[in-house]
Amino acid sequence: MDAGTEYVLIRLCVPALLFFTSAALAGAEAGEEAAPPSWSGAAELGTLVTSGNTDSSSLNGKLNVKHEGKVWDKKLKLAARNSKEDGETSKEKYNAELQLDRNFSKRSYLASLLKQERDRFSGFSYQTTGAIGYGYRIFTDKALKAHIEVGPGYRRDKIKDTGVTEEEWIARLAGKLQWMISPDVQLVQEISAEPGQDNSVYESETSLESQVIGALATKLSYSLTYTDKVPDDKVNTDREFGVTLVYRF
Repeated sequence: MDAGTEYVLIRLCVPALLFFTSAALAGAEAGEEAAPPSWSGAAELGTLVTSGNTDSSSLNGKLNVKHEGKVWDKKLKLAARNSKEDGETSKEKYNAELQLDRNFSKRSYLASLLKQERDRFSGFSYQTTGAIGYGYRIFTDKALKAHIEVGPGYRRDKIKDTGVTEEEWIARLAGKLQWMISPDVQLVQEISAEPGQDNSVYESETSLESQVIGALATKLSYSLTYTDKVPDDKVNTDREFGVTLVYRF
């Protein structure tokens, strides 16, 4: 791990750890520990192997874990993607996202976010964002849930070829929609915009999940990431289509 990575992790993770400590103390004071914890999550795995004129393989894995409390909600997302073509790696990407929300009411909350992406073929050694803002749950029904978040943030990116680190304050706007089309089919739409003076990043992911049996489901997803300013010889738009098996717990 290089010095720049250690610096950004320390700079952003320490406040997050302090935030979690405050959450634990607040939960204890509010008597949350007396209530049974509400943990849930989902693990995804998708793979594709082809042979013939071109030998290729791909692996896509995700882990989402969340805890919903009376005062504090915690969410952790991890993702890894790897593809090879004729024995050569053509894609290698890792994402980690940590979010802590302090609920004010059933609908409003304070959202804090810390995330990092490491994409071997993006031209960046890493892209890290920390943000805090106001969140509002527009719909809270079991069949239809939606929320938006808005607030300031700070981005730190390191360019791989030059080793130059770029930092700037940003604005962050994000939203998520979950629609239970039927008891066995769910549509999820997530979007985010992180505009800055020097660079801006926009993301969108649409997924359709269908229950197979019990806790198992299949998922089709399409994601798009647009980065306004990228290193030389790199494209601005990154698209991904995935087919995965989901296990919910």
